[in-house]
Amino acid sequence: MISFDEKRAIANHGDITRLSEMYKKLEDGQKVTICFLGGSITQGSLSSKPTTCYAYKVYEWFKTKFDKADIVYVNAGIGGTTSAFGAARVDRDVLSHDPDLVIVEFSVNDECNDYFYESYEGLVRKLLYSESAPAVVCLYNFFYEDGKSAERLHSKVARYYGLPAVSMHGAIYQDILDGTIEDTKLISPDGLHPNDAGHDLVSRVVISLLEKMYKEYCEAEDEKSAEKACPIAYSDIDSKSPLTDNAFESAIRLDNRNFTPVLQGFEKDASHQECVSDCFKNGWLGQFQGDSVVFELKGEYECSGIAIQYDKTIKRPAPVVAVTVDGNNDKKFVIDSAFDETWGDLLDIRQLFLHEEKKSHRIEIEVINDKGGKAVPFNLVSVIITR
Repeated sequence: MISFDEKRAIANHGDITRLSEMYKKLEDGQKVTICFLGGSITQGSLSSKPTTCYAYKVYEWFKTKFDKADIVYVNAGIGGTTSAFGAARVDRDVLSHDPDLVIVEFSVNDECNDYFYESYEGLVRKLLYSESAPAVVCLYNFFYEDGKSAERLHSKVARYYGLPAVSMHGAIYQDILDGTIEDTKLISPDGLHPNDAGHDLVSRVVISLLEKMYKEYCEAEDEKSAEKACPIAYSDIDSKSPLTDNAFESAIRLDNRNFTPVLQGFEKDASHQECVSDCFKNGWLGQFQGDSVVFELKGEYECSGIAIQYDKTIKRPAPVVAVTVDGNNDKKFVIDSAFDETWGDLLDIRQLFLHEEKKSHRIEIEVINDKGGKAVPFNLVSVIITR
């Protein structure tokens, strides 16, 4: 079993008020819902089965430690996705479950830039200010070979909002550099996704934080002095202005379950979605040259930013589409849906614009190259608007 540095693993102590509320419910034997929101690592990529991924092992810790409570497990991980998509889908995939705790993991899928700094903050604010008001814990994974991660920006958000956070980089990267961990393939065959041993390691890092927070909760209960154990109160969040322009807190995802565009050759995808990670469903399909779909975004759908989400596919031949905004033919977005990787299709997002004037918009997406009628259908999975 690979050890880790528990002190360095805690990237931010944060406030434990909401975690304390959850621990109280657990001790009282009440129903508590634990949600995990993130990318492929959260989904469980390279774990041998769903029960050996880090998220499930953290859930098992809760079940063992609080065996009288009714604990609900929700894994909302989707491979290859970022916090920008997380902010758009969190209402349906997480908040609809009325969570008590959400563990957020996007630091290897987000780039370390202003766009994802803003989208990560928007996601965090959506969670914190939701009716559920869950405790939020941040998990930062990293690329084992070079240490790459968006932790630097994500941790700024965590510190600002007083969120407990753990860092895999802090936990083991120094051991990788100095050779204490001689072969990272023992925990990650591809340098990113953990195998069963790697997932076990990630779970132990997360649990070490949860154990520390629980100990502090118990001490506070014994002393009857929550102020001493919780120097930062979550009530402070109500007065906090955003760090960024914060467009993503308003993100709304439009698919065929909540929006009806004008179909001109495109067809509604009527296939059944099996689970959250079955993510290429509920959109619209266009296969032949000239097929189009039009979104009239007005009234409640007026927006200041628009992105389209589509299946970037390894299937061949793949179609090419053009996206026209407000009839401006001089500026079309051309999207080739071919994906050059080999590991599978990517649920990609193309941001058309952001931070513009909030108003009505007309979006037309047209197949402009169907590879002689042989291309697979273009799968428009959703349109994401920000206001």
